[in-house]
Amino acid sequence: MKEQKNKANAETWFQRGYRKGEVFARHEADYDELAAVARAGSIPVGWDLYRAETLNRHLGDASFNFQAYEAGFARACKEFFDTI
Repeated sequence: MKEQKNKANAETWFQRGYRKGEVFARHEADYDELAAVARAGSIPVGWDLYRAETLNRHLGDASFNFQAYEAGFARACKEFFDTI
């Protein structure tokens, strides 16, 4: 039961990351930023400030799963990068 709840929670954070990644890819990122995310398959390690902002935004939520969020964000960016 707990494993099922964790999987559902991870999916929720994946979806949130995906939505944020879509907005980032379409309205905020330039080509080089999209290429960096697509190459890394995640939020690039050098983007410490972006990582810190994301963690800080969700600091009060004990269910926050950064790995799931990051995977969703990266997938949205990669999909958009592949289409352009």
